[in-house]
Amino acid sequence: MRSSRCLLILDDVQTIFTSRQLAGHYQPGYENYGAFFKQLTESSHNSCLILLSWEKPREIAALEGENRPCKSLQLNGLGAEAGEIFREKRLAEEERWSELIDLYRGNPLWLNIVATMIQDLFGGSVSEFLSYDTLFLGDLESLLHQQCDRLTSSEQQVIAWLASTIEPADISKIPENLQLSPPEIFKVVQSLGRRSLIETVKQNGRSHFSIEPVVREYLIRIMQP
Repeated sequence: MRSSRCLLILDDVQTIFTSRQLAGHYQPGYENYGAFFKQLTESSHNSCLILLSWEKPREIAALEGENRPCKSLQLNGLGAEAGEIFREKRLAEEERWSELIDLYRGNPLWLNIVATMIQDLFGGSVSEFLSYDTLFLGDLESLLHQQCDRLTSSEQQVIAWLASTIEPADISKIPENLQLSPPEIFKVVQSLGRRSLIETVKQNGRSHFSIEPVVREYLIRIMQP
């Protein structure tokens, strides 16, 4: 990587991390990846490493910065470009497509799944689908289960609290039933952010936290008795 200008891409990096621990803990036998990421970031070379993951390595979180060679880019969902998905699926009522995009945060995989269902069950009618006061998950449930099943018990408590609040939550106002100290809350919220499971919203100069509608719908369903 010093002698030649290389581009190295590692996909699905989250698969090397262990479940039921805070984000970024390596599975046994995979710890050397952490040293590898750190060495590439701190060494002088002519190459580039791109990691694709919905869970951020701790080494990357510690080494990234505005004027440093290590940076993170959170991929946002599609906007009007998602219309190409809907055209391919032959959905009707283009004037309501933006509502679907907003509900599913422009996630192309999620939009593909829901567009297929709208075509199969509603003949492509977006209005008929939106008339139901619920979010369709379908095949998304198994994907969300894989992600949420990795959480620690503390993360499960906090994300359940966030799912129960409509407005973005202020972590300085923690409900007593969580029975977590402020330092524990801070670590857990940071870990959930590194897992791409929560969104940060600025309100009156303070950071508040919420979860995407699809994730909230999934959590509410699994929490029901």
